[in-house]
Amino acid sequence: MVTRSVRLKYYDHSFIIPVGHPVFAGHFPGNPVVPAALLLDEAICAIAAAGDLPINDCSISSAKFYSPVAPGELLNLRVVVADAMPMTFEVHAGARLIASGDFSGHVWERL
Repeated sequence: MVTRSVRLKYYDHSFIIPVGHPVFAGHFPGNPVVPAALLLDEAICAIAAAGDLPINDCSISSAKFYSPVAPGELLNLRVVVADAMPMTFEVHAGARLIASGDFSGHVWERL
């Protein structure tokens, strides 16, 4: 029997994309929705800040989007870092899963 220990770290970050953000001017006027690219940018910035890393060292290899986000919703981002595994993230609005994905590379080695 092989026993392996895995070290886990969690980084939590809450944020709101305000109603007055310029991205909403052209992103479905009358029914504004937070663009997926803005959510991904927030995830990359959060992990770069958590690890005090250059933002160019952080990228996302895969992402899934499950539910739209309205302006002004409180969002919670959780990044999970595990030894020798891709870092993963999830974005929630309350109990609702908004997005999830994996970071590419071995950024975790420096966290």
